[in-house]
Amino acid sequence: MPRPKMPDGLYLSVSQMKTWLMCPRKYELKYIRGVAPTFVPVNLAFGSAFHEALAGYYGEIKATGIPLRRDLVLDVFRAAWAKAAEGDVPLQADEDDADPGAMIDKGVSMLHAFYEQAGTPEVESVEHGFTITLHDVDNGEPLEEQLVGTMDLLIREEGRVVVVEHKSAARKYTEDQLRYDFQPTAYKLAARESGLGDVALRFQIITKSKVPAVQVVDIHRDDQAEADFVRTATGVLRAIDAGVSYPIRGWQCRGCPYGSTCR
Repeated sequence: MPRPKMPDGLYLSVSQMKTWLMCPRKYELKYIRGVAPTFVPVNLAFGSAFHEALAGYYGEIKATGIPLRRDLVLDVFRAAWAKAAEGDVPLQADEDDADPGAMIDKGVSMLHAFYEQAGTPEVESVEHGFTITLHDVDNGEPLEEQLVGTMDLLIREEGRVVVVEHKSAARKYTEDQLRYDFQPTAYKLAARESGLGDVALRFQIITKSKVPAVQVVDIHRDDQAEADFVRTATGVLRAIDAGVSYPIRGWQCRGCPYGSTCR
């Protein structure tokens, strides 16, 4: 099975890994065959718009030392949401989601909660992209694929860089979600390999609950977690190379934009 390529060669991202682990058939349709989605899930569009608003807030701190005004943060969110809603691919809500129109009010409410506690950190970078080489854990050999991605936010606290990952979620993260999500593990590895040193890791989660809450959690990833991540990445790549592609039927099919092609 051919694999995704950039101009500089083969690549892998955390999103690709999570997609394959959830459903190899979805990975094939999206990344290998390039099938166009029949719709954009509302929650995906919402998350993207919410991230744009937070990037605007922190980007203004980076540029001027002062946070973006609250009304302008809300404007960024509304504009990003409108762009998604008016795009060529229609939005579709899961039956458990709120009506798409109500998501604007929900996003505004969540951003008010965020704004109240965000403060003015020392911002190093916003939407920080990286491309690094992965090395096989067992023999140290470099993998053919490069790991690529984007860190939401880099701030500096007491001389140390902190990688902050933004999330919008239905509820606060559980201990297991915080412990086993390998996205921050990838970021710690990528930060060190790209010269940022031994960074700290933090989740900033804004909930979609009736009264939005902001959950800020510092997390730890050790050498074992990094080794597990690389072994997972290596296993996924070997399976892709072997042409492994099968559907995993379950709850996720209901909101899959590739469901009609898969069937």
